[in-house]
Amino acid sequence: MKVDVVLHESGEFLPILLDDEGMPIPVPNEFILSKRASSSNTLIRNLRELKLLYQWMQIHKIDLYGRLIQKKQFTEAEIVGSLVEYLRKDHETKHRTIKIAVRPDTFNQRLITIKQFINWYIETYIGNLPFTSDHYQYYVEYKKRLISLLDRCFINSPPTNRTLAKGLTDSEQSNLIKLTRPNKGNKNPIDHRNYIMVMLMLSFGFRPGELLSLKVEDIQLGGISSIRVHRRLPDSRDIRRPRPQIKRNGRVLAINDKSLAIALDLYITKWREMLDERNQTNIEWDYLILNKDGTPLSLASLTQYFQILRNRHSKVLPANVSPKSLRHTFSSSMERLLREAGIEENNRKKTLAYLRGDSSLSSQDVYTFKETELEANKYLGQYQRGIFGI
Repeated sequence: MKVDVVLHESGEFLPILLDDEGMPIPVPNEFILSKRASSSNTLIRNLRELKLLYQWMQIHKIDLYGRLIQKKQFTEAEIVGSLVEYLRKDHETKHRTIKIAVRPDTFNQRLITIKQFINWYIETYIGNLPFTSDHYQYYVEYKKRLISLLDRCFINSPPTNRTLAKGLTDSEQSNLIKLTRPNKGNKNPIDHRNYIMVMLMLSFGFRPGELLSLKVEDIQLGGISSIRVHRRLPDSRDIRRPRPQIKRNGRVLAINDKSLAIALDLYITKWREMLDERNQTNIEWDYLILNKDGTPLSLASLTQYFQILRNRHSKVLPANVSPKSLRHTFSSSMERLLREAGIEENNRKKTLAYLRGDSSLSSQDVYTFKETELEANKYLGQYQRGIFGI
């Protein structure tokens, strides 16, 4: 049993669950098609989680249709004592060390997907029942019972240290910029590209997928310069795996810094052109960030760049420097500036959510909490110095 990914003519990557003989398993694949609006990475993860459910049923010779539709109900022991324990385990075999159990958030995500699948399966069947059917209430109650059993099994994640610094300090950020800025006379287009990548992530808090999805046409330079992040239809020519995607909200962000606008203009007109000339394919790529061969840079290559950067400059750069830490740095810095400007907390959250392309205001809590903590400790220090007369 395995999950395969099919590239359709439309440019979409759609996963498909195959049985041991290489044949599609209809029901979970229909479920994934019903969630087609989600990103391909999410669909792949969901289908891998459903694969665990089907593996468990295969081991115990369970027929899903019989258990959900033909009134041969799952017992509590089967759900709580068997399926849930199977979902807790790490079934990856490619690692040298096999973990006994997966992390709580991984387990909880598996439960969520299976809950959604069971709910969809029974609701789909109920939708096909005649209006006069006597079985409607039975399936509603059975579904409610199964969902309740699964809900009881969620694990409360262990408390995390919310004060742990995920971003870079001012000195670390300064060191990163100095290390990536090309020296005067540097004619290596890769170095100039790397500098632009770092500056865009620091200046706008881009996710890796957003950065690598940008096209030249998204950069508007002139009297009012801006950069546009927006979701597009899948590009059938883009065969990067995983394909960079914009998962959340689009936005238009101003480029107010003149130096950044000049550096972007120089990169597009000179250094990117040099990379584009190396393109040996028959496709003319319009992505902003290209690799050394003139084709779109992959997520793996971006990750590798930061690994090399950390290893090469471990004495001046922290071990956590990565695209994610640059996004945290941007978010924390913006929260601090908004707070210092006297913006009320709820409006700060709305502003941060827009700038970061988030849908939820609650995801901004970690940044408002961090700045509140810093300010509280500052005044605590003043209070203590007043007591001891220091």
